[in-house]
Amino acid sequence: MMRTSRFVSFLFILLLSLSGLATQSYDYAKIFDLTYKVMSNKDLYKALNEALVQQSQPLTQSQIVFVLQNKPEYMPLIEQVTTRMAVSQSESPEAYAEYLKTVKAQLKNLVQSPEFQKQIEAYASPSNPAVLSLPGDAPGYKGMRLFVNHPHLRNLNDPKSVVPGDNLRKVVVDFINGAEQEIWYNVFDFDLQVIADALKNRHLKKGVKVHGGIDAGTISTRPEVKKIFDFLSEIESENFKTVAVNSVGLNHQKIIVRDPFGPRAAVLFLSGNFTQSCIGPEGDLVDIPKEKRPIYSIPNANHALIILGTLPAQVTQAELRKTLEFKIRGQSQYPIGGSFKIFGDKKDAQEAPYIVLSFSPKGGDGDVNKSIYVPLILNTHGPIEAVHFAFSSKQIQDALFQRAKRDMEERGTFEFRSVGDTPFAMREWSVFLSLSGLKKDLASGKYLVDQEAPILSALGALGVTNLQQTIRTAPEIYGERHLKLEDGTSVKTTSKIHHKVFIFPEDSLAVLGTSFNPSENAESNNEQIVIVKDKNIVTQARGFFLYLYQQSAKSVTQEANRRNMRALPDTSGDDADTLSERGQ
Repeated sequence: MMRTSRFVSFLFILLLSLSGLATQSYDYAKIFDLTYKVMSNKDLYKALNEALVQQSQPLTQSQIVFVLQNKPEYMPLIEQVTTRMAVSQSESPEAYAEYLKTVKAQLKNLVQSPEFQKQIEAYASPSNPAVLSLPGDAPGYKGMRLFVNHPHLRNLNDPKSVVPGDNLRKVVVDFINGAEQEIWYNVFDFDLQVIADALKNRHLKKGVKVHGGIDAGTISTRPEVKKIFDFLSEIESENFKTVAVNSVGLNHQKIIVRDPFGPRAAVLFLSGNFTQSCIGPEGDLVDIPKEKRPIYSIPNANHALIILGTLPAQVTQAELRKTLEFKIRGQSQYPIGGSFKIFGDKKDAQEAPYIVLSFSPKGGDGDVNKSIYVPLILNTHGPIEAVHFAFSSKQIQDALFQRAKRDMEERGTFEFRSVGDTPFAMREWSVFLSLSGLKKDLASGKYLVDQEAPILSALGALGVTNLQQTIRTAPEIYGERHLKLEDGTSVKTTSKIHHKVFIFPEDSLAVLGTSFNPSENAESNNEQIVIVKDKNIVTQARGFFLYLYQQSAKSVTQEANRRNMRALPDTSGDDADTLSERGQ
């Protein structure tokens, strides 16, 4: 009887598929849930790969989402299969093996036309992200706002049009206070009590469900973070959960999702953590009265991106569930992610703005630098602007060399301007150093001209000399200082360039709201990657980049010469890819 029932169910699904009556599904909560169930069941995942595609690499998360979105008739079968496989597996190995044969046959029978197979395979590359949409071509998100915590330019053509920075701490608290149903968050570092209070109050006073995570390493090494974690953990409620995340290298995301299924749905992506050093406007010396506080007590240079709408919120919530609810541990357990494109509201004859979201570990097709950043650099045109905390990816470096050679051949110039956090811009692995045609001799600590630098063959000696002037270190106000106050006491304050930003002005594209430092080690962290195509937002991003660029008095080359002349020891600390990022 059970076999007959399954056959009837399967026959109905098959007929529905062949009849063309199935329509696109917009039930993304169900789609993402089923996608995770498929990818976490190795036998079902393998069977689906064998049935659907001929590609060499396994199906990505975005490919399976594309299949379920466009062929929703698969969903009842997959739901039935996941349930039945669990039952068969518990009965006996023989029963499970027999049912697995049935599953493979059903999936093969459901294979669509060669045209659909080609569509699926096209989404194997994260540089061609799967598009998520709403019924009736409604905008996938309602709007976007960019906040920056340091001065920036209002008018790109007027260097005097400087406006004050935003209070990112208040931005985070206000975002939390706007939740009516639920909050999901994940963060590397967390020492701000005002944010913890906002989470607690929203739950106790409004009944908002809260599910969040903090990196376990920072909890164990920083007493301030342990205090916040204990405070949040003491809230006794099934609807208020705080997880010490020990899943991969670093739990480095900086994300808050609000009401993913409600009218106030939104996601907040940050480059900085929930710390005084990162987003507190007073900087490290917050306890000193404002009138006596040194001007060097400023927060790390960071920004926040708020995107309104259910689709970006649901995509991000689905990602956070892997870490916070399913508690995946170990990079190998994370499914290969892919990427997702969501269009905004089209206001004129131009292309609608859009965002692309991806996450690591296993982001893109398992390699974010290669599959997302490299195509972005090679497929865009014109100037590139970059501002980074730590930049060490050799894959991206090689892509920039290729881009430089191409631009010289096609345009006669390679336009690249950047600002890097000074200590890390001067490390031996720094891409900023390589682009300047320099290398660091570890034995002597000296900076030398690299006569074999690929950038030299791409641009020539004169071209490299010109490029050196546009690759800059942080403005003077950023750095570590030991200061004496009026009362004679000594204090220390540190501020960093902590953005992780690429801007492509000619294409109105930018990497914003991203936690991912362009490095190899970031691949094994929990990270978010956000690409924005929106002229207004990109113009605002250029406003904060140009302010930092204009305020910077030294290039990487000048700093190298200064260190060589003074024979300064290297005091920049551990490799930025592996260090414990206090305040990052």
